Amino acid sequence: MTRFKPPSWVSISLCLAAINLLTNCAVETSNVFIALYAQEQGATNFEVGLMAAAGGISFLVASLLFGRLSDIHGRLSYIRIGLGMTALAYLTQLLAQTPMALVAARALIGFALGINSSAIMAFTYENQRQIGSFISYGALGWLIGALIALVVKSYNGLFIVSSVLTFLAFLISFLLQEKTVTRMRVSLFPVNLIKADYKIYLAFFLRQLGGNAIWAIWPLYQAGIGATKVWIALTEVTNMVGQIIFMRIVERFNPARMFQIGLLISAGVFIAYGLANQYWQLIPIQLVLAFAYSSMFVGALSYLLRRHPEYGTTSGLLNSVNAMSGIFGPFIGGGVSQAWNYSTLMYVGAGITLLGSLTARNLKVPKTAEK
Repeated sequence: MTRFKPPSWVSISLCLAAINLLTNCAVETSNVFIALYAQEQGATNFEVGLMAAAGGISFLVASLLFGRLSDIHGRLSYIRIGLGMTALAYLTQLLAQTPMALVAARALIGFALGINSSAIMAFTYENQRQIGSFISYGALGWLIGALIALVVKSYNGLFIVSSVLTFLAFLISFLLQEKTVTRMRVSLFPVNLIKADYKIYLAFFLRQLGGNAIWAIWPLYQAGIGATKVWIALTEVTNMVGQIIFMRIVERFNPARMFQIGLLISAGVFIAYGLANQYWQLIPIQLVLAFAYSSMFVGALSYLLRRHPEYGTTSGLLNSVNAMSGIFGPFIGGGVSQAWNYSTLMYVGAGITLLGSLTARNLKVPKTAEK
């Protein structure tokens, strides 16, 4: 591909921030009402869970595969391919007129997102040696996406906006330049990396398993206690504002300790969801969730990147663990909520997260990896 030389005022940091903001804005714009859209297409709670699981499976495969390939061949080509494919994949939702067609569309979106996600995290860490600020721009993107959802009334309009935003990110990616391509040998299945940090991966999986069980039916739960679409979007906005602030702060502290704190507080948040019986009560809870998630996610990623030079593979493993929770979590969410009720699901999610907190005991401060 032809390389464009960016203007002198365009820095790598600015480009990466813009790409992460735009892509996460696109994700949130397309996702915020997707469960309601699926329900209007005739989907049951179980099929809503299946839709989320399909995206998780495809994201898992792509993130792990292309994260490893970016360690071997370089980052930029996978960043650009992933962004281009994602822009096209969002448009397939316009053609989905049945629940199963929507499942297929969400699976394609998940795969396209997975191509880019690990490579851009690795590229960012290589060039900036930090990840919290980069992730915080993603939270800002989610915030803007939620605000867009308040303005754009049409589901199809939201899908088109997601495509356009991702295409802009694709164009910006051509301003990035890879000064040197570090090629390393990475095993097809990185058993050693998994064994070295299994406590992080297992605890992260359990927390996200409980969380994704809840997020699969999250708009339906809020609607059940009286929330309108405006309030549903407002709860998302509250969470994202908190993350923008907290993700920049928590990276300054011991990543192992912040990870453990994030797990414990997450369990408390999920219990609070189960106790809430008015939609307005969720707003302060969302601020606590923002701190918990920021601590857990930035703590885990910083911990892993400091320990291993295979940044793409390591990021891919964490993304894949997250995606795996996105496969099984929605089944739990759909099944438990269908069999019992939404409050019971919140307590189940809290219990699963507490198991993760127990798994993450006795973590040590990581040493910085040497290439």
